[in-house]
Amino acid sequence: MIGKILKNLLGSNETSKNEMNVNDGSKKKIGIYPGCCFQGADAHNYGIIVDFLQKMGLEDVLLERSACCGGGVIDETNKMIVYGLNARNIALAEQAGVDLYTPCNTCYMIIAKTKLALDSDPILKEKINKILADEGLEYKGDAKIYHTLNLIKDFIGMDEYKKRIKRKLSGIKVAPYYGCHVLAPNEVALDDPENPSVLKEILEPLGVEIVEGYQNEYTCCGYHASYTNPEQKSTLAHKPLDGAKEAGADLVATPCPLCHKAMDGYEEPILQITQLINVACGSTPEEAFWNINKTPVKISL
Repeated sequence: MIGKILKNLLGSNETSKNEMNVNDGSKKKIGIYPGCCFQGADAHNYGIIVDFLQKMGLEDVLLERSACCGGGVIDETNKMIVYGLNARNIALAEQAGVDLYTPCNTCYMIIAKTKLALDSDPILKEKINKILADEGLEYKGDAKIYHTLNLIKDFIGMDEYKKRIKRKLSGIKVAPYYGCHVLAPNEVALDDPENPSVLKEILEPLGVEIVEGYQNEYTCCGYHASYTNPEQKSTLAHKPLDGAKEAGADLVATPCPLCHKAMDGYEEPILQITQLINVACGSTPEEAFWNINKTPVKISL
């Protein structure tokens, strides 16, 4: 159902495949876990990610039957449900013969924690697989979990990534913003929480001027307080944006669509790093959905 909705909204994608075994082609393939980030008003995020993967020479496999990871809600109240949900999501990727990729920081953290829990506890894994058996699924632990940061660094490779860049985005001052859930907890962190560098390493080949060390660079965006405490969310979202602006940045760049959603709409513009990458790899800003931003991105390329 999710796959049909996304394809209807954004047009069919010839390289997308349904869930089936896809190990017989020449392109490297990766499974897209849509989660909740590609639905409703955020459906354009699917177009951003598909364009990014195609520009990296990858074939995307949409995991259409996947379900919400439960982050921020179920995860805080019932771990077994979260383990079941995400073991199923991973099992769908394994059934399709692909690794699982999500651009969302929260989804990455929750799914990676599930994989860690199941891989380190055979009894838990057996319990979960008894549940999955009703659907004809089995969690084996074969699929790796990727986020945009480690997808570029470890799956695509930095050398290949750099080869794909067609033009430099020179003259743009960009403040990198990680968000919380790729730097914590330590057991699934994608970078050194005390001195992260991978986002800078991904931005540098784009030719942008990187603005680091700004105030509140590593504070929370507040997304998960959006509905329970919108005032707190607004306060949190403002802090890194204001810090980046004061440091002279033209915009903030984040890997996470939830951080982007929480922080868009204030004075300082914010983009997802895949939106910058897509433009550097040949898309127009409109094709990369810069024009969807609530806060206009007023930059001359």
